[in-house]
Amino acid sequence: MSLYPLLMAPVFRHGEETPWGGHMLRDTLMKDAPEDATGESLEISALPGLESMVSNGPHAGKSLCRMVELWGEELTGTTGGRFPLLLKLLDTLLPLSVQVHPGDSDTVNGERVTGKTEAWIILNAEPGARIVYGVETNGEPLKQIIDEGRLEECLRWRTVRPGDVYYVPSGMVHALGEGILCYEIQQTSDVTYRLWDWGRVDKNGNSRPLHVDKALEVCRPDLSLEKIEGTTVLCKGGSRTYYISDTHFELCRLNLSGKMPLEKGRMLFLTPMGECTLRWRDGELALNPFDCVLVPAALEDVVLEGSTKVLMSSLPDRPALIEELGYRAENVAGLLD
Repeated sequence: MSLYPLLMAPVFRHGEETPWGGHMLRDTLMKDAPEDATGESLEISALPGLESMVSNGPHAGKSLCRMVELWGEELTGTTGGRFPLLLKLLDTLLPLSVQVHPGDSDTVNGERVTGKTEAWIILNAEPGARIVYGVETNGEPLKQIIDEGRLEECLRWRTVRPGDVYYVPSGMVHALGEGILCYEIQQTSDVTYRLWDWGRVDKNGNSRPLHVDKALEVCRPDLSLEKIEGTTVLCKGGSRTYYISDTHFELCRLNLSGKMPLEKGRMLFLTPMGECTLRWRDGELALNPFDCVLVPAALEDVVLEGSTKVLMSSLPDRPALIEELGYRAENVAGLLD
């Protein structure tokens, strides 16, 4: 059975799993969210128990993990190992916990853990909406600040607007604030250590567990970054704005104004902001706003057609991007690290 682009149906985190979640995934993005307090739509996910499903073509109803078994390297462009990336959309009626993720080389309690670097694109933000993006310790040990109950006053806040892009490497203290709709690309990992949860309790008066000791093992309080402006290059069918290309993923925005060919050889995640059409040698697929499509690495002659913005995430090809951008490579986060 021949390869084709996979339109993915998400799986949701909601209710007590995301007490901070809202209703924009359902009411704004038209996702089939199960309830008002739905915080996460895992659009392209191979997390065990949270696998997104194919919704189009001959393989409709199969899980992403099953497709990896069937298509293997033709799908992912890699050999063996876990499925590398996870794409989700988040809706924050209330702030997320203040948290940190480990890196690939980190150990916690003497054991190696799964790394998690991620990036955010702000899709919508209420006026004055903010994120936690690092800490200001002024040289004090973070443990001492936490032990003395002063973490909140040391958080580094940034006001956000639609279109802002933020790179969140492992070890960075972070949290989405309230009133934000967000696109997130990350390594496939579900490892999160909470430093603080705003004193939040559930209906039974129970607070969610914190993981302060583990967080302090992997935290990098010296990280101080700003939003990513990116750099734009012209191409056939429009232009591309590149934001991030580290060792884990590449993130860019396609500014589509015609017919834009997409390269073969890398698995691509496409999320259009408006209607457009995806064409390949054997067929075509009409896309609606905020559909999420997985384009297999080995699929040939793939073209996007329309007039809209399309968010695109993939595994990186850093040498090729450095060659394409030249001196502008310094504007892409992680590319020259």
